[in-house]
Amino acid sequence: MAEFDLKKRYEIFLHTFQKELDKMFEGQKEFIKCKEGCSFCCERGEYPFSKLEFDYLLEGYKKLNNDEKSIILFNIANINEKMSKNYNEQFMYTCPFLINNKCSVYKYRGIICRTFGLLCEHNDGRLTMPFCQELGLNYSQVYDKEKGQLIEEKNGIKLCETEPQAYRIARENVQNLTIAKTLDLVWGESKTMIDYINESDITDL
Repeated sequence: MAEFDLKKRYEIFLHTFQKELDKMFEGQKEFIKCKEGCSFCCERGEYPFSKLEFDYLLEGYKKLNNDEKSIILFNIANINEKMSKNYNEQFMYTCPFLINNKCSVYKYRGIICRTFGLLCEHNDGRLTMPFCQELGLNYSQVYDKEKGQLIEEKNGIKLCETEPQAYRIARENVQNLTIAKTLDLVWGESKTMIDYINESDITDL
């Protein structure tokens, strides 16, 4: 298995995993407000990536034209400038690969990008809401902010036809899926996207 190209193994994994994700999104479509041109999930984050995910992202970057690469490099420079002024503070930024509200490397996006929008259940039972519910988007119609919990009816009125469902889609769960182990995927260290970018030779690609 080790001789079989890691990139190809990861692509096999993504093909299978994405089909399962598509079923999840379809099953929860009553609560999903994602649509083309909506990029809130790409405008505020740290974007944790494994080395495997980041290397694959770079494969997509290599295929871009020079104008697109220039925009991304400009975005990276802006992020680093702003980050230097927020030393020792949690720094949230817009993904540098976002161009005109669209992901320029969509096919090569990371796990967190693929799963965002769904309700996530952690191993300890905690639920993580997609933050866009604060904007009146995903799951907002069935989330009680004051109680911090999902509700299916209010004042005796049913709020939804579909049961809100949480999924074990946290990165640690995804990386430990049976298919990931079968394919002997080597994920590598987890870092923020900008950390990986700054350690890479992206300007030479």
